[in-house]
Amino acid sequence: MARILVQTNDYMTVLDEHHVRLADLEDDRSAGSLLTRLGRAVRDADEDPPRRKRMPRRLAVIAATSDYLDVSG
Repeated sequence: MARILVQTNDYMTVLDEHHVRLADLEDDRSAGSLLTRLGRAVRDADEDPPRRKRMPRRLAVIAATSDYLDVSG
């Protein structure tokens, strides 16, 4: 099954259509609805991407064992 995904340049998803089938394009009403959603998503991604709260990046630090503080007593 096909999928339509529209993202902004910073990878924010604007449209995610799961399970797109050929049947979705067979009649004018369904095809028009899909193209309308696609057009709006492309416009939103291009002009004013939606602002979503991003998860903070987790930083990984590799430290030598000699840097650890022995608290066992």
